[in-house]
Amino acid sequence: MFAFTSDIPAPAQVRDFELRAAFAAGAVIPVGVLPQGITLSPGGARAYVANRGSDTVSVIDTATHTVVENIGVGAGPTGLAVFPDGTHAYVVNAEANTVGVIATTVIPDQGSTAGGATVTVTGHHLANASAVRFGTAQAAVTANTDTSLTVTSPAGGGVVPVTVTTPGGTGFLGTFYYVPLPALTGISPAAGPVGGSDDEIVITGRNLSGAIDVYFGSTRAVIQSVSDTQVTVRAAGAPGPGGVAVTVITAGGSAVGLTYTYVSQPTVTDISPNTGPTSGGTIVTITGTGLAYAEQVTFNGVLAPFEIVSDTSVVATSPPSGAAGPVTVMVTGPDGSTPSGGFTYVADSDI
Repeated sequence: MFAFTSDIPAPAQVRDFELRAAFAAGAVIPVGVLPQGITLSPGGARAYVANRGSDTVSVIDTATHTVVENIGVGAGPTGLAVFPDGTHAYVVNAEANTVGVIATTVIPDQGSTAGGATVTVTGHHLANASAVRFGTAQAAVTANTDTSLTVTSPAGGGVVPVTVTTPGGTGFLGTFYYVPLPALTGISPAAGPVGGSDDEIVITGRNLSGAIDVYFGSTRAVIQSVSDTQVTVRAAGAPGPGGVAVTVITAGGSAVGLTYTYVSQPTVTDISPNTGPTSGGTIVTITGTGLAYAEQVTFNGVLAPFEIVSDTSVVATSPPSGAAGPVTVMVTGPDGSTPSGGFTYVADSDI
C-alpha cells in the first residue's frame, strides 16, 4: 500500500521482501510516480514497473535491485506483459487508450570467443550512446539510431552483461553468451551415394552445441540432432562423385577439416578367374570403377569375403555353393549394386 501526503504524488518505491532468518524489511527500490503494475522478464533478470503518475516504465536489475533505466511511454501506464522470448514488453497506457511496445534485447545473444559478431542492441534513447560494453570490453559501434545500435562484439568469454552508456547514464540491455570455436574429429560413414541418403551421418568433435548449419561442400545437410560432441545429419545429393569438405557452423564460428566422399554406383568390367569349385575358396579379382567404397560382394546372394585393393579393383573369395553352374556376382556400394558378371561353379570331381 502506498501513502501520500499531498495532491502531488511523491516518487514511489517498490519493496522487495526477502525471506531471511527473521522477517526483516527487504530492499527499497525507488521508481516512478504511482506504480501500478510490475512484471518479470523470462528468467527473472529484469523487472518492469509501470508508473502511472510519471508516464514511465522503470527497468529494475533484479541482481542488484537498482533501476537501470526509466523509459517514457504513453499516458497512464497501468499494466505490463513481457513476450515469452523476452525481446519486447507491452505496456497498457490507460489514459492514452494505447498499448506501447518496449524493445530491449541483444540479437544475436551469442557469438565466438574471438569476437567479430555483428550484434543489434535495441532499446530507447540510444542515439547519443558513447559506449557499448560486453562485460568490461568495449564494442565497436557501426550504426546507431535512437532505438537501435549495431556493434561488433569484442573478444571475450563466458556470460557477460551488455551495457550502453549515454548522457543519461549506463543501462543494462541484455546478456551475451560467448561460445568457444567448434572443432571436428571424425565422420561416420565417410562416404555415401551421389543422390543423397536418408541414412544418418554422425559428425564428432568439440563445442558443437547449438550447431546452426552443416555443409557438405556447398550443399546444406539436414540436421537431425545436436550435442556438444556430435551432430547427426542426413546428406543431400551432389552434382557428381568426389570428396567435399564438411563444415559445421555454430555461434562460436565454423569448423572444417573433414571430408565426405560422394560415390557413384560401382561398375564392373571383368572377373578373373570366372570359374571355381563348388567347395569355394577361389580367389577372384573384380575390376571396374567406383569400387573403393564397396560394402559387400555376393555370389548368388551369398556373402563373400573381400578386400578393396583400389577404386578399380576388389579381391574376393568365392563361398561354397550347393550346386554346380553359373551364378551372378554382385558388388554393392553406397549408391547401389552392380552385377559383376557371371561366375561358374564346377563340381569338385570335374576339376
